[in-house]
Amino acid sequence: MQPTPRRALRLTAALAAACALTGCSVLTASTAATPTPEATLQAAPTSTFVQTPAVPDTSAPGLSNTGTNLPVVVASLIKYGQWLIANPDPSKATTIAAPGCGAANQLIAETQSLVDQGAYVATVTPTVTAVRWPSASPVPLGDRTSLDIQVSRPAEPVKPRKNGKQTQILSYLPELKATTVRISLVRGADKKWRFCDVSTPLDGSRADSVTVLL
Repeated sequence: MQPTPRRALRLTAALAAACALTGCSVLTASTAATPTPEATLQAAPTSTFVQTPAVPDTSAPGLSNTGTNLPVVVASLIKYGQWLIANPDPSKATTIAAPGCGAANQLIAETQSLVDQGAYVATVTPTVTAVRWPSASPVPLGDRTSLDIQVSRPAEPVKPRKNGKQTQILSYLPELKATTVRISLVRGADKKWRFCDVSTPLDGSRADSVTVLL
């Protein structure tokens, strides 16, 4: 059985616009309230979320994890995170997750488990259909912030790394059905953003973990 073909991670502007017009329960402000930067549905360029497949035995992708365009930052962190579980190495988890935060602990645990199994994740890129993020203006971003995305992802197979057994599937990471994911970011002294926590505030049945997103 071959890995599920990857799909480009994309922000669908048309769906985002429709969401804003019809009223999304999470990502749009009440019509009676004055919109604020934190409550405005942002239509980021489609190219923000375009990614190439994360496959085993490849070099790490470059990171765009500085600046104030948070959708670009998060897309880059997700891309690196998917590469990391396809090429598991616990020592690289803090490249995209702040030490001491839940996301770092979860990534270290997941990649160590994959190393121990001699396995990797055949990743399938999430599809993002809406995003809400704080504007850098008029109030500058601090060193801690968060954004919400509406995202889905098929189940991902976990496969052995040993040659000759690439079609064998050890298990699956659960499917992520369309849901709102809240991503907490922190910016270090190096001015680079990293995951701190990832949660699904509207779905208490899911464990709050960055691995749900990746």
